Amino acid sequence: MRPVDAYDDLLAELRRVVTEADGPPDAVRAAARAAFLARDLDGELAVLIADSRAADSDYEPVRAMPEPARGRWLLSFEGGGVQVDMEVDEQHDRVRLLGQFSGTSGSEFFLESATGLQRLDVDEIGRFIVAGVTHGAVRLRCRSADGARITTVWVTV
Repeated sequence: MRPVDAYDDLLAELRRVVTEADGPPDAVRAAARAAFLARDLDGELAVLIADSRAADSDYEPVRAMPEPARGRWLLSFEGGGVQVDMEVDEQHDRVRLLGQFSGTSGSEFFLESATGLQRLDVDEIGRFIVAGVTHGAVRLRCRSADGARITTVWVTV
């Protein structure tokens, strides 16, 4: 055994101990995962065009309410001929997403998050419900009517 091998073993053990004792923060891990998942740059991006929590929101209240319901808000995305409208409903430690895709084709609908890629069950007019989503960054993926891959921007729910 040459001395370098002994140092390699020692360095590997030190890396393991440091990672266990003081690993990267969850936010850094999530950002690294999001950067890795952004490698599919062939698809078009659907940008956020409306957010009911934003001060300059395009959403108008339907009923006269002193303030919006806590834990629930609306988001709209548009790009590549696709529009996605989604309601985010916070339920304790989880989130429920209710939404509708417009201008899509096929059966390729996915929710992407730190926990991975989840196929969405979308009905014939584009509606979907996903319960039990963990808080964090999410985005939606689908195909436009002409078959182009469309991905929404990441939003934190």
